[in-house]
Order: sequence, then structure tokens, then C-alpha cells
Amino acid sequence: MSNPSPTTPGRRSSSRGGRVNLTTVLAVVLPVLCALALLLVRPSEVTATTEPPTLTPLTRATVVCPSTTGGTASVAMTSAADGVRGPVQVGLGEDSSQAQVVSGEVSTADAGSGPVAVSGEDETAPGLVAARFGGAAASVATCLAPAPHTWFTGVGAGAGHASVIELTNPDSGTAVADLTVYGLHGVVNAPRLRGVSVPGGSSVELDLASIVPRRDELSVEVVAARGRIGATVLDRYDPLGRGKTTADWLPGQAEPALSTLLMGLADGGDARRTLAVANPGPDEVRASVQVVTEQSVFTPKGVPDLRIPPQSTAKLNLSGALAKLVANGATGLVVTANEPVTASLRSLTDGDLSHLAPDPVLDGTATVLLPAGDKKTRKTLFLAGAAGAGAVDVVSRSAAGQELDSQTVDVGPDRGITVKLPAGAELVTVTVSRTTISGAVRVTGTGVAVVPLTVPAMNGLVPAVRPGLP
Repeated sequence: MSNPSPTTPGRRSSSRGGRVNLTTVLAVVLPVLCALALLLVRPSEVTATTEPPTLTPLTRATVVCPSTTGGTASVAMTSAADGVRGPVQVGLGEDSSQAQVVSGEVSTADAGSGPVAVSGEDETAPGLVAARFGGAAASVATCLAPAPHTWFTGVGAGAGHASVIELTNPDSGTAVADLTVYGLHGVVNAPRLRGVSVPGGSSVELDLASIVPRRDELSVEVVAARGRIGATVLDRYDPLGRGKTTADWLPGQAEPALSTLLMGLADGGDARRTLAVANPGPDEVRASVQVVTEQSVFTPKGVPDLRIPPQSTAKLNLSGALAKLVANGATGLVVTANEPVTASLRSLTDGDLSHLAPDPVLDGTATVLLPAGDKKTRKTLFLAGAAGAGAVDVVSRSAAGQELDSQTVDVGPDRGITVKLPAGAELVTVTVSRTTISGAVRVTGTGVAVVPLTVPAMNGLVPAVRPGLP
């Protein structure tokens, strides 16, 4: 019987140690391959989810004018574009009629005593400007395009100081507006001002004294929840047996701001001046007041900072503090806050009511329509808030388009500019170059009116629309 050959233990051990363990290979190689793959992969470029709208030629424009204050029933119109001569529609709904607008001239159309819309199409749409003037007392209301959001600061709902809000719908469909009232101690409960329906081609008047009667200073935020709404405010002051009632239109403000410029302080040492500031935010705001002169912008002595509680309106009596300053050449105010606010200055001078509202920032050309006036009428342009050194061209024309005066003034930051205009100027064009600036025109004579510069719309905006992600 043969015996098998014995196996050599040393060889068996040597053969087992020479093999490569698969688990070990995977544990080493796979992490290396993953690391190399990550180095080779490039993340895709981030695609912008939003795009700014693009400019397009304006083919249709509408501006809304308020009801009259007992004066003329006509509406003044012009075009800030070059070479325009064409028809516009004046009126609301079926009561509209046709009128002509001409560049460099002022046309008028009888529109009745109620609110009115002025609409231009094609060549008469770009640069459409319109205004409405008061009666014997100087008052001017610039007709503005319907806005989705408008603020009116310093309105009243009491016996001595009352305001009427007028909501105008220039379109055929029904529009809806939501109004929020901010008082001394927060938002005022006013259910009747929520979901206000305005039928097409009509208007609705809201008398705050009957809806939310109260004596404190108020501010109103008007939001067009559906459709287009042109909102205006007629402010009235009644001295309650000590004099005659006076009224003036209160210009609105597009949105709250950290810094607000109010130009056009009227003369009169005995004028009663009240600054109203609204805080729509959730935190208390502190606002300070500075005075604008032709030499500088400074903080006056004796004028404290104003603290405005959340979602409230506060006021500051500036009658005594501004009396001497206005006599020495003060032309405006700057209201600066640590959070965005809205502001206005209400003045009662020689029994006439007037308002200083925020002036829009001008980086091109603005157009202002003014009442005719007489020999006693004085018209003055006030400019301030320049971002840097630049120049402003001011051209004054009569209603027929005759050039009455042309001036070029140098402007700079931290000072105001005063430009005297001819008494017969009814169309004023202000063009700024190399900087930005704000301003207003003050008309004095039989009363006081302050008209902010108007920047007419020249182009339309087309939103960027594309399919969304699933």
C-alpha cells in the first residue's frame, strides 16, 4: 500500500499569503475613484429665476384728475414728448369726449365738476401730463396715473380738520380697493374701508369724518386689490366760527422712505405748520428734521426728534420753530428716519391751507402745469437733494407755447436752489444733467399752492414671462 506524499506546510502558507484580498482592494480603490469622479464633475451654472422687465414704446396712458373744489371745471393738458399733436379722451365711461394735446402748449377741456380720466393712445400716450386748478384760492392737483399703492399722510377725520378720499376707476370693469388707517395708537378699526368696490367708469367718495370720526392725526394706505384705482384726497380745514373754511388737495406718496424731502415752505410768520409722519413698520421709529436753505442743510435748534410707535402716525408742531427760519430763507425740510416712513407738512398761512408732500427724484426731464395767475401771482421753483454737482435747465412757457424765460442753474449737494419763474408761466420744463435732484413749484397770490415736479411716463414695461419648473 503506497502512502501519499506529505504536504509541505511551508508551501501552503506561502501560497495563501500571496493572494490579493478582494475586500481590501474595494476598500482602497472605491474611495479613490469616488474622489476622482467628484473632481471631474462641475456643478451646473445657476440660472437666474427672475429677469427685469424690458422697456417698450408706450402705446396707451391714462391719468386721473380729482373733482373740482368749486373753481373751474376744465382740465389742463400737454405732452412732454416732442412733436406731438393729436387727440386724447377726457372723461369717465360714456361721458368722455375728445380733446387735442400739443407738445409745448397747454390745452384745456371742459370736464365737469366730477373726477375725470385723460387717456392717450399711440403718439399721444408718451409724455401725457394733465392738471386741475382750484377757484379763487391757489390750489393745483396734478393728474397722476392709477397706482397699485398710494400713501396719504396727515389726513383728518374731525370737525376742524377733515379729509375726503376719492377713488376713481378709469376702466370698464369693477375695481376693489383696501384702505388701512394709521392713527396715534396704531391701526384704526375701519371695516367699511376694506374691500371698497368702485364700478367701472365711476368714482367713490369716502368721508373719513363720518366713517372713522376722531381728532388725532391720521395716515391712509390705499391698495388696489383688483383693477386700477386713481386715489386722491381733498383736505379741508374749518376754524369753527373763527374764519372761512379752506381746502387743498393732498398729494400722495408712492412708498415709505428713509429720507423724505419737502420743498416749498411758504412765507408768513404766523403760519401754523404741522409735520405728520407715519410708520407702517412693526418697530418704533425715530425721525429727525433738518432745514434746507440756499447755503446748507442743517438741524435747527429747539426741534426734537419724533418717535413714532409701530403702525402709527405722529405729529410735530413746527409753527414757532420755522417762523424765524422761513423769514431768513428756509425753503424746505428733510425728514430722516432709521426705518422707512411717509411724511407731509400741513400749513395754514393767512387763512389758506397748503401741503408739502414728498418730491420725486428727477434724473431727466419733469413737466409742471400751473394756473395762469395775475400780476400779484408769484411762482418759484425750489430744488434740493442733488446727489452731486450738476446743472438744471428751466424753461417757462405760456399756454400758447411762447417761451417766456430760460435759465440754467448749477446745483450741488447739501443746499437748496431757488429759481424765480415768470408770473405768466403755465408750462414749466425742468431738465437735470449729471446728477439727480428733487423739487417743487410754489404758487402764491390769493393763497398758496405747492406743486411737486411731475415725471411723465415715456415708456412702458413688459414683464419677463417664461414657463415655470414642474
